[in-house]
Parts: sequence; C-alpha cells; structure tokens
Amino acid sequence: MKKIFLLLSIAFFATQANAQTNDSIPEVVDVDIEEAVFKYVGRTVKDTTVVYKTKTSFLLRFGLTNLATENQFANSDFGYMRSVGFEWGLTQRRPFSKDKNLLGIKYGLTFSYNSVAATDNRVFVLDGNQTVLQTSPHNLRKAHTYFRNSYINIPIALDFDFSTKEYNAANKKFIWKDRINFGLGGYVAYNINSKQFISYKDENGYKISEKQHGKWNVNDFDYGLMAYVGKGGIKLYGKYGLAPVFKNNVQDQKYWTLGIQIELGN
Repeated sequence: MKKIFLLLSIAFFATQANAQTNDSIPEVVDVDIEEAVFKYVGRTVKDTTVVYKTKTSFLLRFGLTNLATENQFANSDFGYMRSVGFEWGLTQRRPFSKDKNLLGIKYGLTFSYNSVAATDNRVFVLDGNQTVLQTSPHNLRKAHTYFRNSYINIPIALDFDFSTKEYNAANKKFIWKDRINFGLGGYVAYNINSKQFISYKDENGYKISEKQHGKWNVNDFDYGLMAYVGKGGIKLYGKYGLAPVFKNNVQDQKYWTLGIQIELGN
C-alpha cells in the first residue's frame, strides 16, 4: 500500500509541475503581418488627410452708407463722407464637401448701425404719415447731427473660396494657403431702434445736444443684396437694400453701403 500511495503522490506532483510549466509558457498567436501594416498605414493616412470643416468667425464691417432715392445714387440728400455704417456679429462658413473647399454657404447673426447725416443744415421731421427733411432753425454741428437705424440681421451667401489646406509632413501640421475668396447673397434685417441726434450752439454759445427716439415711420423689416471679395480675413463688401427705409414716403429711399469686412476666427 505504501508503495502504491508513494507512486500516486509522485504522479500527482508531477502533474502539477507540468501544469505550472505549461502556464509559464505564453501561448503562441499567429499574427497577420500584412493586416497589421495595413492598419498602421491606414491610421497614418487618416491623421494626415485634409478635411474641411465648418468655420466660425467674428465679423466686423465698417464703411460708408447712404440712401439711394428712387435707385439714384448721385446727388444724395446726405453727406457721403459723414454717413457711415457699422456691423458686427458671428458667421459660419460650411463647405459643401469635406475634401473640397471651393464652394460653401456662409450665414450668421449680426447687428448693424446705419447713420446718415443730411446736407444743407437739415434734419428729419414727421409730416403726417411721412418722414421728410426740413431746414433746422439752428446752426447744426455737422459731425454730431445724424439719423441712425439699428438692425438685427441674418446674412446668407454662396461662398467661393480658392484657399487650400495642406499637410506639412516636415512640421507635422496643417497649413492654410489663403487665396481669393468672394461671396454673393443677401440678408434679412429687423429694425430694433431708430434715433435722431441733433447738436447745435445756442445764442449764448452753449452746446445743446438732443436725442430724439421714436418710430419715425421706419419699416420694421429690411432686406437686400450683398457681396464681398478679398483674401484671408480682410475683404471689400457692399450691400444694397431692396426695401424702402420709410413706410409712406412719396419717394423710396433705400440703404446702400460700401466698406471693409474683417473676419476673425479659426
């Protein structure tokens, strides 16, 4: 019996030692070398492939603005150099294709301020249901007398951008190459404020300033055409309104603007 027990013990320990030896040897796994290389190369190509995405920019516009009377730009009732426009807001440019940047759509939300300064010492007055220019009894300070409308705008344009983005392998980063960019589109605007600022000196030489706030028979909505052209973040732009500024005037007066457009963003 002792011999049988001894033989069984030896067999048991031999089995355990063999099991531990087998566990210490890692299992050999077949590796497909071609598949591993393909995965690595594919990942590298994906990381360096040029992809065009939606770009968000902060927009600034400033320039000369005026009113075209019956679509006539010459002989305006408002000073060309004293009437100015300013606009600011956010825009987005979404390309139609992720691998091509040429064609996209640009849209946004902006606020604009259009200020026009009348010539010949005149100011706006209400005459029944019309808003007309009338000679002021005071000697007006030209630089401080003007009529201003404020709008909230939704601009939208078909955007053509010949700029490209390339991957620089040496520096391991993407590089933008700015080229000509232009857009054609339009805008819709809602009037949120109308004011007239009047400044003059009285008979004692004191400076008097007035701020007249009211509806002024201004149309609630404005809409029109716009275009821009330039390179990088600096462009020339133009806007032309298709809706009359005042509701019931005998003559239609519409805004037009020429100026500089600056875009700051990614």
